[in-house]
Amino acid sequence: MPSPERLVFQQSFEGLIRALGDQLDEPCAQQLRDAGIDPRGKLSVAYPLEVWVESLKLAASVLAPTSTLEDGAEVVGRRFLEGYGGTLMGSALLAGVRLMGPHRMLERMTRNLRTGTNYLEARLEQTGPTRYVLTCRPVVVAGFYRGLFAAGLEKSGAKSPSVVLIRSAGDAAVYDLSWLGEKTASKPPEPRS
Repeated sequence: MPSPERLVFQQSFEGLIRALGDQLDEPCAQQLRDAGIDPRGKLSVAYPLEVWVESLKLAASVLAPTSTLEDGAEVVGRRFLEGYGGTLMGSALLAGVRLMGPHRMLERMTRNLRTGTNYLEARLEQTGPTRYVLTCRPVVVAGFYRGLFAAGLEKSGAKSPSVVLIRSAGDAAVYDLSWLGEKTASKPPEPRS
């Protein structure tokens, strides 16, 4: 039995279009149309993964023209969360993230990621009081998720969040996510003798 087509849902494209903001001029809109999406028209319910990847690459080149694809995609990931927050589903999701805090937000990561696609899976392992290892698959542009996770941790109230891509092998990407704990963040400096 063939595996189902990998699809990216409409709200993900809405977030991407919003992330482009003022940079979405007519030449950019035409490039998106060439990739398979009309940012000025009515969006389809879902698009093939290939359309998402081409649109993401374009957004990275527009928002961070001098950066590598991975670094540019990180910028897109951060701005995407802001844009996604302007969608109906995204505003509800981000309201919940603020209430949940970083631990519960990460625990729900698989479900949160599935709101944008029909294929993305995530596995989370807590490795310290404010540290997790998150494995996602399939991941095509790992930098996008680095930016997305960092922005998500910030929105959830995590202090000084850090997201590091530990490794990328095959279609899996493994991230180290951490932040300062409340006691660490507010602890006064040790007196010197």
